[in-house]
Amino acid sequence: MSSPPLCSNISLDDFEKILSQYPDVLKLVSVKKQPKKPKDGESKTLEEIDKWRDSVSERSGQQGGSKGKAKSDEKTLDSSTIMEIVNWKLKRGQFRPTILPLVASNSTKELESIVNKALSMPPPEQVTGQEAAEEDGDALVQVSAMIKHLTKLKGIGPATATAVLSTMFSDTIPMFSDEAFRWVMMDGSKSSGGWNRKIAYNAKEYAEFFGRVRTLCRRLTFENKGIAIGAGSVEKVGWVLGQQAALGLTNPAEKSPLVVEKQRDHGLFKGSESSKQGTSSGLETTENLSKTIAKRKEMSVSASEAPLRRSKRNRPGTQDRN
Repeated sequence: MSSPPLCSNISLDDFEKILSQYPDVLKLVSVKKQPKKPKDGESKTLEEIDKWRDSVSERSGQQGGSKGKAKSDEKTLDSSTIMEIVNWKLKRGQFRPTILPLVASNSTKELESIVNKALSMPPPEQVTGQEAAEEDGDALVQVSAMIKHLTKLKGIGPATATAVLSTMFSDTIPMFSDEAFRWVMMDGSKSSGGWNRKIAYNAKEYAEFFGRVRTLCRRLTFENKGIAIGAGSVEKVGWVLGQQAALGLTNPAEKSPLVVEKQRDHGLFKGSESSKQGTSSGLETTENLSKTIAKRKEMSVSASEAPLRRSKRNRPGTQDRN
């Protein structure tokens, strides 16, 4: 497809098809991000951590509560689990090296106390497709209170706070991921920013994102004859579309310089040899992508080791800027 389907009018059929691609896209991203020589304690791949993260809520208590009963007293996390959720969030999205050390600088007692206090607050109720849209205001108040409490911790902003909350309440609280936010906020106009939209990561932006996710959940749940479509599924669909665009696995209408650079690095330009080696779903195989990335890295190293021509040795801009 030339551009992603909009959140405002995506069909249930397209939504489910894109959601089904999550494991394949996750595998590709996991291979791309895994270092050849991981440091001690970092041997787990994104794919492995993602699978672990999906099981955290089940091991910590019942997923969500029935109407009027949050069951949130059953949901607690220890410090090591909280740190691993933050690690998952960083591996899955844009890595920011200062966040983990900042979160780790909170005392174990403070980290567990504040997180578990937030988890004990009444979470938003799941969209059923029948309730009035006005009820979204109450849901926003609830999730905002939880986020506000979590952001008392060092290193925890709204996006990281929702990574923790969505782990425990995936049906009702969407994670504030870059890809999902940009997709949900797209309206087909250039002014919406597309995949290049700048994100402030503040409460105002999350409130609008949260409301739009609830609206989509309500519409799709109604079309799905009352079978609930959760907020976590919406986030995954947005993430898949964003990653496909960044990897050049689709042909989005808008391509940033970063997307073009990644396409060059991975040999994914339309018509290139590697772009023709795809799976039945249109995705390049993990094996092929791994080989392509490795080959490009070798070429990059070879190029960097080659001596500069005399005319370029003292040219401005050739020095190492790292």
